[in-house]
Amino acid sequence: MVIGLCFNVKTNAPSTDPTAQTDAEYDAPETIAAIKAALISGGHKVIEIEADQECYLKLYKLQNRLDIVFNIAEGMYGDAREAQVPIFCDILEIPYTHSSALTNAIKLDKALTKKVLLYHGIRTPEFQLFSRPNEPINSHFQYPLLLKPNAEGSSKGILNANLVKNEKQLRERLRWLFKAFSQPVLVEEFLPGREFTVALLGNPPQTLPIIEQRLDRLPSNLQKFASYEVKWLWEDTLSDPRIAYDCPAKLNPDLEKEIQNISQDTFAALNCRDVARVDIRLDKNGKPHVLEINTMPGLIPGEDIISYFPIAARVAGYSYNSMLLAILEAASKRYHLTKKH
Repeated sequence: MVIGLCFNVKTNAPSTDPTAQTDAEYDAPETIAAIKAALISGGHKVIEIEADQECYLKLYKLQNRLDIVFNIAEGMYGDAREAQVPIFCDILEIPYTHSSALTNAIKLDKALTKKVLLYHGIRTPEFQLFSRPNEPINSHFQYPLLLKPNAEGSSKGILNANLVKNEKQLRERLRWLFKAFSQPVLVEEFLPGREFTVALLGNPPQTLPIIEQRLDRLPSNLQKFASYEVKWLWEDTLSDPRIAYDCPAKLNPDLEKEIQNISQDTFAALNCRDVARVDIRLDKNGKPHVLEINTMPGLIPGEDIISYFPIAARVAGYSYNSMLLAILEAASKRYHLTKKH
């Protein structure tokens, strides 16, 4: 098949400065090259398409040549930016991998995602969406609370200081986040239990081995959650990446099944397709709650790199190339495509 590989390129190094986090969701050139090579290994021709402001025009010119788009593009601007390439493909009737425009738009909005989950009876931490820093807080909230920019991915803006223990800290952090990110802020109750991430592949999805993020191994200066500092700074300094996680997670059979079920239910509730990763945390009673879902999980190559979807796939027996080709195959089956050379 002729595949259009749609992507955005990361240029900034990781930093806690919000101005340097603008492209944190994008992919490094090395990752883009590895994905291209994996698709070529399956006998396909790959055309690179950077998802910039001319992306629609590029797709328009290529529409009669492309069999499918392999979409890892996060989009450029706006709170529905992850829907941009899917919308372009829908308009041009080009098949594409990963979830639909609607699903990608919903899942980037953390509060809206939670509302969908609650409608379907799926547990998620108590939350409130703040549209201004001085908005009254729900009286039933219990500290500590965790603050997140409502429409960001890759832990952008979810810094170590975002875990607050009283209203004074809450208001200070709200003011900082509104100034830094110019968008509503999600505030949710912080769950004290273990944290997991669950990779899902296919339609209906196969649940890959569950990963536990070993937050108990963090240095004392880092709070026990998957902050930007943990994801992009601490993990990258480890001499042995396996310090940061257990895969498969050490779980009793009942809890393992419960985590698998809530992940599958989340995938279904949001009409996800082909691939996703669900982040889950346990409450004080050991019950799993969905934190969020990523419909375009990172696909960074290399066993010395922490990229959780490839880690789970590798433990499940996939090579990096076969993982990418399995995503492509899942989408191709949805569109009833046959392999062309």
